[in-house]
Amino acid sequence: MMKSRLQAYLAHSKSLFALGLVVGAPLLVADGCSSNGATSPENTMTTNTGGAGGSSAMSCPCFDGDGTYCAPVAIAAAEKAGCRLGVTPSSDNDLLTCSAGVWDLSETCATSCDSGEIPGADECALPQCDCFVKVAWCGASAARHGLSLDPPCLVPLVPEHDQDILACDGPTWIVKESCTEGCFEAPTGTPDACIVSRTPQDPGWEPCPSAPLLKWGLHPEASDRLRCAGITSASRISQTIGDAAASAGYHAQDGTTNGDPYCAAVDIRVLDLTQSDIKTLLDKLSRNGFAAWYRQPGYDGWPSNQAPHIHAVFAGVVMKSVLRGQVRDYLVGLNGLASHTPYKFWQPPQTTLDLVSLLFQRHYTP
Repeated sequence: MMKSRLQAYLAHSKSLFALGLVVGAPLLVADGCSSNGATSPENTMTTNTGGAGGSSAMSCPCFDGDGTYCAPVAIAAAEKAGCRLGVTPSSDNDLLTCSAGVWDLSETCATSCDSGEIPGADECALPQCDCFVKVAWCGASAARHGLSLDPPCLVPLVPEHDQDILACDGPTWIVKESCTEGCFEAPTGTPDACIVSRTPQDPGWEPCPSAPLLKWGLHPEASDRLRCAGITSASRISQTIGDAAASAGYHAQDGTTNGDPYCAAVDIRVLDLTQSDIKTLLDKLSRNGFAAWYRQPGYDGWPSNQAPHIHAVFAGVVMKSVLRGQVRDYLVGLNGLASHTPYKFWQPPQTTLDLVSLLFQRHYTP
């Protein structure tokens, strides 16, 4: 993931750094990609003698614009680009801030530093849960329970083992049983177990006609459902499969269908919409099977310096673990970010949550 986040920046800047030229950092734009324009004060490198890099290296710009960066990501970028951060992290858990080309230590995370939904939006992860399983607990259910505790915590084996049965070996979390078809959440007091065979249920939604793919990188069913939600132009969609640095792994390819690649996540432009329009669109998206959030700068855990957009995940297809975690957050009213805090901008009705949950159960345990 670190390599993919740095690739676009390094490819552009490598030769310029070697020549000692001033270079502007990639700027995050609304579509979640990076774009290089004229240099500005916040992107211009200056000499600096502190932090990572050689003693005569130039100062590093904010690689993906002003924001927060986990120390390993920033250090790797600085070393490969031959520039200096101007601050020396003491731990991989350090969270750095960069503003107008000036780097500083924000805090040392108690547990770990996690990549954000886009670069420049990294944040400290929640603490790990002490192992609380008595007999057997489905990974997804255990993770949901951990987030409901006070204070909330993360189950360390999830999301990688969200479909498996977890248990405790003393204080240590272990995988008790790997489940081919996922796991079943039994009533309280009864150990969870693996599903023998998965029988998808009809989510009970309105029929949606099939049409040509709205944009490359969408799953065909997701494309049809976007049309039924009122998104009929590809220009409204800013990102599907993300090859740019700003994809941060969330928009990596999830699979193929009929030989064509797809990503379950899609970013949607909203700069021309009012908040009322955005809430209406979120409602339509949810009724068509999407877990969706408005990423409003400065609210619900989204950094104030990042671009506004809707981030949506189609719940009915095979997807990567980080997106599965986001869908599960959506189903319990959380923001789908590393903070896992309640999402306050808009909440779907229970009937819609039930629809998204049934759709998700085609392949996964909610």
